[in-house]
Amino acid sequence: MPMFSTLAGALIALLLDGPFNYEFSRVTDEKSQAHVILRANEDLQAMEVTITGDRQTIRKKIPALKSGKEYKIVWTQNGDTAAYEMAIVSSAGEANANFEVARGAGKPSGGGGGGGGAAGKVTAMATAADILYDHKVAYTTSFEVSGYEFKVYNTDGDVIHNDAGTGGWKAGERIELRWNTTDDVFLVKVRFEGAQGQFGEHILAPMAIDIPHTEVVFDSGKAIIRGEQAPKIDEAAAVAMHKLAAVENAKKAVGNVLEGAGYVPKLFIAGYTDTVGKPGDNQKLSEGRARAIAERFHEKGVWSEIYYTGMGEKGLKVQTPDSFDEEKNRRAVYVISFQPPTGPWFPSPGAWKKVANARPRPAELPPYPEKWKEYEDNKRHGKTDGGSSSSEGSGGGSSSSSDTSSGSDDGSGTSGSSGGSGGEPYLGSAEGPPEVGGEPGASKKGCSVVADPTPGATILLLAGLLTLRRRRVRAA
Repeated sequence: MPMFSTLAGALIALLLDGPFNYEFSRVTDEKSQAHVILRANEDLQAMEVTITGDRQTIRKKIPALKSGKEYKIVWTQNGDTAAYEMAIVSSAGEANANFEVARGAGKPSGGGGGGGGAAGKVTAMATAADILYDHKVAYTTSFEVSGYEFKVYNTDGDVIHNDAGTGGWKAGERIELRWNTTDDVFLVKVRFEGAQGQFGEHILAPMAIDIPHTEVVFDSGKAIIRGEQAPKIDEAAAVAMHKLAAVENAKKAVGNVLEGAGYVPKLFIAGYTDTVGKPGDNQKLSEGRARAIAERFHEKGVWSEIYYTGMGEKGLKVQTPDSFDEEKNRRAVYVISFQPPTGPWFPSPGAWKKVANARPRPAELPPYPEKWKEYEDNKRHGKTDGGSSSSEGSGGGSSSSSDTSSGSDDGSGTSGSSGGSGGEPYLGSAEGPPEVGGEPGASKKGCSVVADPTPGATILLLAGLLTLRRRRVRAA
């Protein structure tokens, strides 16, 4: 029963652990119709969706959606293949995405394993947290299932779980599939076949890769990288280049499923502060430091498009009153993703600023920094200690999010990932950061920790509607 010998009937769902996710068919149906389905993960306000491409523009006003409800947009495609841009606008924010659709060759033939049957509907019921943390995904089908094949790929493009069975689920019955691995997930693919020759294929793509990095200390109120701090960013740039190469390999490994302009990896760098100092000053400082880091990444050979943003006091990891010195809120995040990351920690997609265009990949990559390679090897084999102070930094996949200081509230501070004594990477723990120069880390500007591995920290592929606005809490 070959897996994905054709893309007929295959769906791609781009997950967002937030307001909504969406899915679309990679090929049109027998009537040359393409579609996008928006599915609400929470109650959503009314929105307007504009899809542009294939020499046409489709505009739809979508009413408010209750959590769990979906809205399907259907249109007739003119060309054999078409690249589309989708813009979603509501009163709460906006999102953008890109995807491509090919014209189906007449009526679906059954995908090489369905015996000539018709395509059936497969619906995924999973959040990014389900996939990235709980290692499970659930589906329903429009037909009785007699067999299935299920594969999970990591961010190197390797199959880390391969399962097949006889099925036995009835139409509409919940089908839950699980896997046991500590590896980061790049893609989840499933194919269901029915007793009457039906078939359905579905793809989930929650790809976002966090780049582990060590703390970078800036002078007070400055956004210039001091000479002795530059190697810390150079190290992170080397990791980023190996991650970009891994994404290219992963895309090849899954075939032509993720081809097109919507699936070109990009690097996004965001800086944050705590609430000490004036909000406007913090915003400007965090943006300047994020830009300085982004420019250094480009100088060291990162070949993807590079974007940066400064969040200042917005997107706090820990909610605090004004003028509160909280080291967990002074951080930077480096993310490789197909689309701008959004959610409580990030701005709307249009707020990211490009500092570098894509360019050819260098002939040779720099060596992979040993401390990060060792950490990720240990993580892959389940040997990490879950964030104790002796650990070596944060892993480079969607299942963790690197928090470090970039832009510090009152002007002093750091940018980079976990800062431990002697500049060694530090994962962070419930007890707080390690001591620096004999002082508790929490009382020293620039100490920061990596995000706790909780679903709320997930960074995802699809740009979502809402960048949550923090209501300023003033100290009594």
